[in-house]
Amino acid sequence: MEENTIVNDEKLDAIKDTKTPPGAKAKTDSKVDGKDEKETPVTFTEDEVAKKVQSAEDKLRTKYSKEIKDLQDQIKKLSPVEKTQTEIDIENRLAALEASEKAVADRERKIAVQEKLSGSGLDKGLADYLKDDVDVDALSAIVENIIKSRMKNNGYVPNEHGSDEKVTPEDFKKMTYSQKVEYSQKHPESYKRLIGKK
Repeated sequence: MEENTIVNDEKLDAIKDTKTPPGAKAKTDSKVDGKDEKETPVTFTEDEVAKKVQSAEDKLRTKYSKEIKDLQDQIKKLSPVEKTQTEIDIENRLAALEASEKAVADRERKIAVQEKLSGSGLDKGLADYLKDDVDVDALSAIVENIIKSRMKNNGYVPNEHGSDEKVTPEDFKKMTYSQKVEYSQKHPESYKRLIGKK
C-alpha cells in the first residue's frame, strides 16, 4: 500500500502541542547559520497520525473517567443510605405509636374540657367546638349573662302573683266548704297542692 503523507496544519499542531491554542503558530527558530530557510512541511504516515490521535483520545478519556469516578463517589457519600425492611418497619411502628399517643392526649384534653364545662353547668357537647386552653369559667359567665339578658327581654314575666295570703294546710282544714270552693276558683294551683293533687 502506498504511504500517504499528510501536511502538518494547525489542527495537528494543536494535537501535538496541547499548550499552544489552535490558530496560534508556534514560533520556531528557522535560522540556521544566519540564513532563513523555508519551513519544510512535516509529513506523517497515516499510521502515525492514527497513533497520535489515539494517544490524545486516551489521555482525555483517562482524565474524564477519573473525574466521573470522583463525582460518583461524592454522589454515593451524599445520597441517603437505603434502609432495610426492618428499619422501615420500625419507623412505621414508631409513626403509628406517635399517632396513637397524640389521639389519646387529644381525648384526655377533651375529657378535661368536658368536665370543666359540666362543672360550670354547661353542656359537654360544647367541648367539640372549643380549644383545649379555653377558660371555662369565663365562658360560663358569658353564657349566663347572655341567658339573663334574653330572659329579661323575651322571657315570661307573670302578670299576677299569687295572693299574699299564705294558706297552710291547717288553715285549709278549718275553712268551710264554700270558702274552699271560692279558694279553688281564685287559686287553682295552690288548691291542688293543698288537697294533695299535683
